[in-house]
Parts: sequence; C-alpha cells; structure tokens
Amino acid sequence: MSVRASSIAGNGVFADDPYATGAVVLTLADDGTGPLNHSCDPNLGWTQSRTLVALRDIAPGDELTVDYATAIDDAAFALACHCGTYRCRQLVEGTDWRIPQLQRRYAGHWAPHVQRLIGDAAR
Repeated sequence: MSVRASSIAGNGVFADDPYATGAVVLTLADDGTGPLNHSCDPNLGWTQSRTLVALRDIAPGDELTVDYATAIDDAAFALACHCGTYRCRQLVEGTDWRIPQLQRRYAGHWAPHVQRLIGDAAR
C-alpha cells in the first residue's frame, strides 16, 4: 500500500497489489478508519474489530476506501462528501448507521461496535 494524493480528499491509501473479494486488506489500530478516505461506494468493509476486507475485487492503483457510516456512531459527526460515486449521500453523518438501506448494503461488514448498535435498535 502507498499513500499519495487522492481525488476524494487530501491524501489516500492506494493498493499496490490486487485483492480478491473477501481478502483481508488491512488491520487498523482501532475501530476508526485511520488514514482511509470515505466513499459512499467503498471497496472495504469490516469483518471483525480492526480488520477490513475487500467488498469487491481491488486492482493495483485503486484507492482503498471505507464508508465512515460503518464505523462512526457519534451523532455530532458530519462530513460533506465529495466521493463522486453514484451512491454519494453528499452529507455523511454519525447517525447514518440507522439508514435501513445502508444496514442491508453493509450487512456483515459493520465495525463490531456499530453492529451491536444495529442489533440493539432492531430489538
């Protein structure tokens, strides 16, 4: 992996090697997103605490991205999104984990602490 200028925001992390869908791509120091940029159509999702896997095949040179909604649960969090994908929500909020469409899209790929919130809300 390498860090370089990103078309999304500032610098991003880019794949140097290919990753097949489901492959472990990286492990972070905590449940945060670390140096990864947000995308509303990310190529990474969580499998367990701190571990991110490829949600689809990733080619060398692709920027590694995660949807911040899968890991952030702070109601005060807000980010103007400029990811440029067809799924762009324009505004990413710390309560986006409550959106049913996102819950279905990222089923099995939420950071564990957010997955617990989803489970508790469903009860």
